[in-house]
Amino acid sequence: MADNETANNTMDNNDCAAYFNGQYLPLSQVSISPLDRGFLFGDGIYEFVPVFNGKALGGEQHWQRLLEGLKSVDIPLTYSVQDLKDIAQPLLSDDEHTQILYVQITRGVEAVRKHRFPVDAKPTVLMFSTPFTSPFDITYSGCDAYFQEDLRWQRCSIKSISLMGNVMSYLQLAKDGVANSEALLIRGEHVVEAPSSNVFMAKDGVVFTPPVDNILAGVTRQLIIDIAENQGIEVRQVFPTASEVKQADEVWVSNSYEELKPIISIDGEKVGDGKPGPIWQRLFSSYQLLKQ
Repeated sequence: MADNETANNTMDNNDCAAYFNGQYLPLSQVSISPLDRGFLFGDGIYEFVPVFNGKALGGEQHWQRLLEGLKSVDIPLTYSVQDLKDIAQPLLSDDEHTQILYVQITRGVEAVRKHRFPVDAKPTVLMFSTPFTSPFDITYSGCDAYFQEDLRWQRCSIKSISLMGNVMSYLQLAKDGVANSEALLIRGEHVVEAPSSNVFMAKDGVVFTPPVDNILAGVTRQLIIDIAENQGIEVRQVFPTASEVKQADEVWVSNSYEELKPIISIDGEKVGDGKPGPIWQRLFSSYQLLKQ
């Protein structure tokens, strides 16, 4: 899920070019109506697309997931994948090697604020891109993590802009004095996701990751699975228990911005030997090749 999605930008977002409801203009000039249902209710879908040297990594999957998300909540966008690509292209700078393309589509603006349907509105479409710097490389020493109860809404497979539950997970980390750590969310007895990431663990040479069953079908998640299987690494899509995750040899989380982030401790106890492991190093290195 992607989204410690606050990129390490090399320029202010307000200076970025944007597309808004048929117009290209500076992001600072975009004006969102206070009656937009995205603003009022979080009634919308978004995507976060990493672009390297002009190529969208996992682009087709991102665009398809966007359209599927809109369909799942009955937002009637008439654009095709190619339409979306064509709109996005002018926003990408030839001078930037690494960029993030952000796309948000809401149900649109109504004359009055109301919860009920039918809704008389045209979808609001916003896109903008911004340069970013990858947060770490193969020398990264790893991140601590802490278990939390999964308190998000129960349609986690939809990439909704309604992210209060995810935000609250990070707020709890900050309140606990570990703002730079990661949260691993538990539903029942199983670890399902992180607030903005999918979860992986490795044990005895086998990689485990929760199946796409009411979790976000992460594009980076699938790319990692493909890399692992192409290298002969067995991947099992099962929900691990918290105990199994703590006893893993390696744990990492994945999203489009942080890519593969290794977890070296959980609730103060080391994962494996407390360092990023060899399977993570292998998959992380192979993932970098996809950017070329």
